[in-house]
Amino acid sequence: MVAIIKAYARPRQLYRYRSLVGDEPEKFRQELDAIVQGHVYCPGYKSMNDPMEGSHRESALLKGSVRRDRTVAEVRQVIDSLGIASFSETMDHEPMWAHYAKNFSGICVEYNVKRLLDNLGNENELVRMTYGEKAPMLYRDRETAENRAKMILSCKSVRWASEREWRLIRPTIGAAPYELRTAVTSVYLGSRISDEHEGIIRAELHPLKIPVRKMEVDTYAIAFEPKKKTTRIKKTK
Repeated sequence: MVAIIKAYARPRQLYRYRSLVGDEPEKFRQELDAIVQGHVYCPGYKSMNDPMEGSHRESALLKGSVRRDRTVAEVRQVIDSLGIASFSETMDHEPMWAHYAKNFSGICVEYNVKRLLDNLGNENELVRMTYGEKAPMLYRDRETAENRAKMILSCKSVRWASEREWRLIRPTIGAAPYELRTAVTSVYLGSRISDEHEGIIRAELHPLKIPVRKMEVDTYAIAFEPKKKTTRIKKTK
């Protein structure tokens, strides 16, 4: 018998910062369709903005092992194949609005964690990032290449700790579909979002009853407009 690690606490909501403009002309449509159609797109690690992403160290025993090259190659192959989507525990982190939502012109999507997990396939895993001063270590042990790859992709430099990141990891790069549309509980708009993008988002999310809340800037503070309450019409006798 051995002790195992368990995580009993998880956030009720997670947030995904998204830019609406990019190198691809269809970027805006891709991001909105992900919400409307119900999926989370998981790109490969090479698309992440941290150049240290996927780094690792090797123990002395592994370096001296005849299987070292094969082990590292197998891990690297798995890392290259996995799809990753990043989330944060917070939706009012100014640097993330600047970096990941294109200078406050993008959006931040709020997910209900339980609903999302209940409606994703069991091939998907949600992991909490760990942060350290040194890259994760590969050892000469019997761990699988898949678990080693996921361990590497679940670690970042401590300098990124303020992002409070969680990651959805899936076996392949691509969309992770979920059936329950209410997994998305709000969409937050950056203060610099274009009028065109704002109008389309509000029009397409209104029938889905997904609240859209625009950022309001007050000196060094940001806030969001409150959720609009649905007015019920009383039936007349």
